[in-house]
Amino acid sequence: MTTVVLLAAGRSSRTSGLKQLYRVDGEYLINIQTGILQSYGFDVAVVLGYEYEKIRRVLAKNVTVVYNENYDEGMFSSVKKAFQSLDREALVFCHIDRPVPDLSVFKALLENGKRVAVALYNGKKAPPVRIHASVKDSLLDSDLKRLDHWVSAEDDVAYVDVDDPKVHYNANTDEALKQYFG
Repeated sequence: MTTVVLLAAGRSSRTSGLKQLYRVDGEYLINIQTGILQSYGFDVAVVLGYEYEKIRRVLAKNVTVVYNENYDEGMFSSVKKAFQSLDREALVFCHIDRPVPDLSVFKALLENGKRVAVALYNGKKAPPVRIHASVKDSLLDSDLKRLDHWVSAEDDVAYVDVDDPKVHYNANTDEALKQYFG
C-alpha cells in the first residue's frame, strides 16, 4: 500500500491560527485532508512538530504520526524525519495548506518509473512529490535546506504533467484558507 505523508509540522506563522486546526464545516482541516487521502486507498502518515500534543489529540486513530522535533529547520527536515521513521518503498509528500489533489495526480506520480516524480501543472512544479526509498541515503545525507533544491540536484527526476489546478493552490494566509477550504 502506498503511504502518503502529510507535512504539517510548521508554526502556521502567516495565519492567525494553526492551519492544521482550521475548521471546515465543523471538522479540522488535518482530518479532512487525511480522510480524503484514506478514501483514495492510501496509508496516511502525518509529520507534526509545533504544538504536537494539541494537534495529535484531534487526529484520527488510524493515522501514523511522526514527530519532527526539528520542525523549525523547515519542511525538508520533516521529509527527512518521515524517511527516518517510515520503512516504505516510496513516500508521497503533500502539504497541510494545499487542498488534496485528485486521485489521478497520485496515480500519475506512482506510475512513473523515475526515483523522484513531481507534479507539473501548466509548466509549473508543485506538490505532491513521490520519492523512492532508493534515494533515501542521498536525501538524508543532503545538507541542502529545501526539498525543491534537493529535487533539482537529483538526476533521476520526472516532472509529470497533471490536469488538476489544485496542486498550485497554497493556503498560506487566512484569506487563502477561506478561499480554498471554505
